[in-house]
Amino acid sequence: MDKISLVIPLLPAGAKKWYYNIHVYINEDAAIREKRTFDPNNVLRTWEGFGKRLVSSFGGHSDRDRALREWNGLSTQPGKIDLFVDKLIWLANRLKYGGDYVKDKARVGMTTDLRNAWAMKTPHPEDYVDYLNLLRNTGHQLEDVASFNRTVVRAKDSSHWEKSDERHTSTKKQTKERKGSGPRNPNLATQRRGLSDRQNQSMQKRIKI
Repeated sequence: MDKISLVIPLLPAGAKKWYYNIHVYINEDAAIREKRTFDPNNVLRTWEGFGKRLVSSFGGHSDRDRALREWNGLSTQPGKIDLFVDKLIWLANRLKYGGDYVKDKARVGMTTDLRNAWAMKTPHPEDYVDYLNLLRNTGHQLEDVASFNRTVVRAKDSSHWEKSDERHTSTKKQTKERKGSGPRNPNLATQRRGLSDRQNQSMQKRIKI
């Protein structure tokens, strides 16, 4: 009882309004003012009983509203079929939905690729549980194809870069070989030939003398 009195000021406006409707069953003075018979053993005067009624009468609606918002916004994302189907099942149980309502939501929430693949799976199961299982398997097949395609693209890119590196290395090697086959400084080679010619002419003059 003490816990209940302490929590009342903390309740939001909507919950406080709800509490005032049951106040006469909890507070003896309120029951006397309303000229009602007061039961000191009423389950609402216990913390457990009060908490259950609060959740079922006020918090329960809030939970359902939240679940309904999630339901309305639920859709598949590429590569996340398991997350979509699991969430759809959980929300359907939470909202007490089933049958065609669940199947319709599944169809509306499909991506374009999944919808196209799903159209090839006719006829679709009548039972919504079997329907969702087949949808899950179809999504897995799409994910496997997408994963394989990514692997192929990565392999091609890797091969392209390896060939590019090989061509670059070969070009550098050929350039280096061409540079090594001739004089590194043509001017220096010409100067050396000129010096050698002058030395020969000087030697011939000495011989004549």
